[in-house]
Amino acid sequence: MAKNGVSGTGLRAATALAALSACLAGCGGAVALNAGFPAPLMGRLPLTAQIQYPEKLRAFTHVEEALDSTRWTIAIGEPSVRMLESVFGATLSVAPENLAGAAPDLIIEPEILQFELGVPGRSKVDVPAAWIEFNVRIRSGDGAPLTRLKIRGYGEGSHGSGGGKSLSQAAEYALRDAGAALAQELNADAAILALIGNRS
Repeated sequence: MAKNGVSGTGLRAATALAALSACLAGCGGAVALNAGFPAPLMGRLPLTAQIQYPEKLRAFTHVEEALDSTRWTIAIGEPSVRMLESVFGATLSVAPENLAGAAPDLIIEPEILQFELGVPGRSKVDVPAAWIEFNVRIRSGDGAPLTRLKIRGYGEGSHGSGGGKSLSQAAEYALRDAGAALAQELNADAAILALIGNRS
């Protein structure tokens, strides 16, 4: 018998619909990041470099579990490689990994140390935000350790929105911020400048 005018079948359908709506409201989803990264406007250092991108970096994926159980997933590895390629290509003469002949001046291996997303209303932030930190190991051409750069980037998305588009914007700005910091650090690092001085 129906209760309060709702049949058993109708009650089950309404319950299922409510559960589906709740899931759609709080399940989040994938954050797409397809942005390009323009090369920094800085002079090129007189050094050749071989860049080694570990598979762990290329495959780096972050899953953000928000306070309300919303889950956001972002594959940040390949966008990070695009940013790094833009910066290294503008600041150094990049040699292919399998290039025969003379060794490069630098061998560079970047990695992502950490990445975070902040979702308004679902974590302790007021605007969509992203944080990223890279560790950039640099060796001389003979394989000896030369220097290491810790690079951080921060970005904010559009105010008043916590959706995937705004989170993507925050991640893009964080990568751009990290790229600018990397370009500056490469041009100011004492070990790299000493290597250039020794060759002149």
